[in-house]
Amino acid sequence: MSDARKFRLKHTSAPAPADTLRPPALPDPDGWFCLAFSHELTPRRVLTRPLLGEEVVLYRTAGGRLRAVQPHCPHLGAHLGAGGKVSGENIVCPFHRFAFDPSGRCVRTGYGRKPPRADLVHHPVTEANGSVYVWRHALGADPDWEVPNLYTPRSVAPSHHTFEVAGHPQDLAENAFDFGHLTQLHGLMDFTIEGRPVPGEKTAVLKGSARRPLLLGAGVRLSFNLMVIGLATFMIEMTFPKVRTSMHLVVHFTPVRPGRAHVRVGTAVDLDGLPFLGGPGVPVARLMSRLLTGVAQTWSCRDVSKDFAIWNHQLHTEHPRLAPGDGPIGLYRRWAQQFYTEPAAAEAHVEPPGDTATGSAR
Repeated sequence: MSDARKFRLKHTSAPAPADTLRPPALPDPDGWFCLAFSHELTPRRVLTRPLLGEEVVLYRTAGGRLRAVQPHCPHLGAHLGAGGKVSGENIVCPFHRFAFDPSGRCVRTGYGRKPPRADLVHHPVTEANGSVYVWRHALGADPDWEVPNLYTPRSVAPSHHTFEVAGHPQDLAENAFDFGHLTQLHGLMDFTIEGRPVPGEKTAVLKGSARRPLLLGAGVRLSFNLMVIGLATFMIEMTFPKVRTSMHLVVHFTPVRPGRAHVRVGTAVDLDGLPFLGGPGVPVARLMSRLLTGVAQTWSCRDVSKDFAIWNHQLHTEHPRLAPGDGPIGLYRRWAQQFYTEPAAAEAHVEPPGDTATGSAR
């Protein structure tokens, strides 16, 4: 009987994650992908993060220089993220204490002998929007565009969490252009939005307004700007004019292996000059911003998580039957083709019934 237990089927009525049932319908995308928020990578800190089936070691030197390297020491293959340390401007291997300068060149061994000709392999890395981005290209090509720095955290660092779901960055970022789900899944009311992705541009900008339902009362009116950066990030700046407060929400989509992604959600609240607090630079205002940031992050994660169950089981539909009110999904999919080494031809033929630059729902 004990052997039989090993093979006993554990019945469940829950659907399986999409990536366990079939290979991904879309190829791996090219572009800049977030592997950390900037404040996670303080000087001398070493982090290891996954990116499309490989690991990337991130570190910041004592002088503040940011580096992203392949994880294994070229000497005898020790993992720099498993005990590697930053000493001054060098990263030091935990095995034989070989040190590598910011260019990746080995400059010292642990036993004082001449260092070998051995270099770490670097990944292009940049910082923008309070985040650390690493470049990935199917053919190893150098970056051909820069991440626009659209937001710099002011009074507080964003509060953040990371989640893992089945899904492809293109499908996840598509939510920004799926206007219908904003009312049906997220409950926006009196919702209007304008904007479209422009062919050839790496960033798309949408602007809109909506009323958010609250537990008590009719809800709060807000206006927002939504910026979509490649297939990797969308950022929302929400302003609440009556209380002189703005909230910044950033959601990063990082492919960690085919069919699976990390979703990083970060929120920061800025109190824009409330007179009784004395302005955003005053300690009381900073304290209030930190408290409100924590509350807002809890709300953000709860709201974004409404999409998780959808993404985790969603089938990429190559020929969707779009309807008026869906938003510019067809335009978005054609715009997304620039982020592939070999664009998927099927996506160029999406029918455009929902292809509208302006969407509204009430």
